[in-house]
Amino acid sequence: MWCKNCRKETDLKKCDACGKTTISDIPYEVYWCDDCNIPLIIKATEGERTECPLCGKKVRYLTTDLRPVFPEERLLLELLFDNPLKYINSSVWASDNRYYIDGKSKAVSNTVFANADIQKLIRGLEEYKDQNSYAVFDFYVEKFVEANIDRLRYIKSEAFDFIRNTARDYPSEHVVISFSGGKDSTAVADLVVRALENPSLVHIFGNTTLEFPLTIEYAQRFRKNNPRAILKIAKNKEQDFYSVCEDIGPPARMMRWCCSMFKTGPITRILNNLYKDAQILTFYGIRKYESVSRSKYDRVSSNNESVKIQKQTVAAPIFDWRDIDVWLYLLGEKVDFNDAYRLGYDRVGCWCCPNNNERAQFLSKIYMPEEYKKWHDFLVDFAKRIGKPDPEVYVDTGKWKARQGGNGVKAADDIKIKFTNCTAEENAKIYQLNKPITDSFYSLFAPFGKVSRELGRKLIGEVIVLDMKHNVPIISIQPFKQPGYDYSVKIKTMNVANHDDLQRMAGYQIRKYNACRKCLKCESLCKAGAIMIYGDTYRIDESKCKRCKMCVTAKYLDGGCKMTNYLATKE
Repeated sequence: MWCKNCRKETDLKKCDACGKTTISDIPYEVYWCDDCNIPLIIKATEGERTECPLCGKKVRYLTTDLRPVFPEERLLLELLFDNPLKYINSSVWASDNRYYIDGKSKAVSNTVFANADIQKLIRGLEEYKDQNSYAVFDFYVEKFVEANIDRLRYIKSEAFDFIRNTARDYPSEHVVISFSGGKDSTAVADLVVRALENPSLVHIFGNTTLEFPLTIEYAQRFRKNNPRAILKIAKNKEQDFYSVCEDIGPPARMMRWCCSMFKTGPITRILNNLYKDAQILTFYGIRKYESVSRSKYDRVSSNNESVKIQKQTVAAPIFDWRDIDVWLYLLGEKVDFNDAYRLGYDRVGCWCCPNNNERAQFLSKIYMPEEYKKWHDFLVDFAKRIGKPDPEVYVDTGKWKARQGGNGVKAADDIKIKFTNCTAEENAKIYQLNKPITDSFYSLFAPFGKVSRELGRKLIGEVIVLDMKHNVPIISIQPFKQPGYDYSVKIKTMNVANHDDLQRMAGYQIRKYNACRKCLKCESLCKAGAIMIYGDTYRIDESKCKRCKMCVTAKYLDGGCKMTNYLATKE
């Protein structure tokens, strides 16, 4: 056991020195050798008792994690403080917005980024780029790798063993690498190919259409440098990001509809096309130190919230690695990586992601000025449309990232299930629809049983749903006309123990029909590949549906439709 507060090892569940709860895994932390001017990755319990393996001098604690600062970012840092090339001969590293220059801390607040003269910085980067050099950086990187070679050998060996053991029960054609173009997935791709000694594995790259230009360049370079790899591009060609933002509002931290629509959904379609009903093993670059939510994931899983695509088992070879471990591997093994990291980005997902920090936004102003302006102008217009009193402040302070629900958005009406109880029949509700009933509407009732048009009363256009086990009618679906509404349907439940439960799930399908924005979440949820969205039509293939009811169960899909989370409003 280990106490994070006192940073000492103990056999007790509570530290005898401070009384705080201890944890079972002893993490590695970053120490600094002042003589060699490099960071060292050392087990927390060994700490400052350790001597530098290169010079034999005592080391000192620095921080929990660290990343290298490449010369491009170092020059930008110097220009921020009007000292171009001041640190060109220094060993420069960073953790978030805190830089360590020759082991000495220098914090850079978000205010510095917000108040920076962007045009002046752009001119400075151009002026000094030819004088900027990698010589000293490469020198310190070489020493860093040499000093931490035992750590590199350990994490590599452990990851190889994990990959081989996890993949043992899967044929190689059912092993997939999730490749985002970021540093973590890059490390995983290299590890898996080497561990399994198979350069022909399937790599799936999710092009969200919101990637950094340098990410697209890197993906193209990866394909060229790995000609035997099967690189599949998953891209949603049917949706336009800005058009969806106009309809339901921009994504926010708690409602990232873009992930399902532009990443998970298209990847699901690739997997369904390649593997049909087969269960596959996907290696991906999730790490527990990235966030609190990810720290709760399992290293291998097929059934928790980390599994966004249900037909796969996911495995995380670098689950216990910190940032500095990833960089030790990439730099030590000389693995090519995304050049966006050289500019100072510490994550390279979608460039306009609401989870991006202030430094990322600052960098985008410099390196993607046209894209940044377009996005900023859209956010300001959206803020005006939903009635924010000071739209510029709302956007510039990042409050748009905390937006929740569909307040002020017209599309929010579509998630409201509007119904009246039928006065003529028991257990019957009349639901309002926002468009005419089509064949795809009836397919939404496949999860409840066999949809039979033959057994319904043809005179009133009735369709019956039969229980799969007993072959008795459980749902009657009737097109309905009522004053004041263009489109309605009567749903009657029968021969069931709990009419309310069945009506609630039927209501979920009504919501899907009215509110579907083709986010593709349902397609990813369905293990059988029975849910398909073609054009503007949401359909369930009755021949593939296993009647598991995951798509109509709140545990898996709150309210039956992901739009519920994105468009809910406060009454």
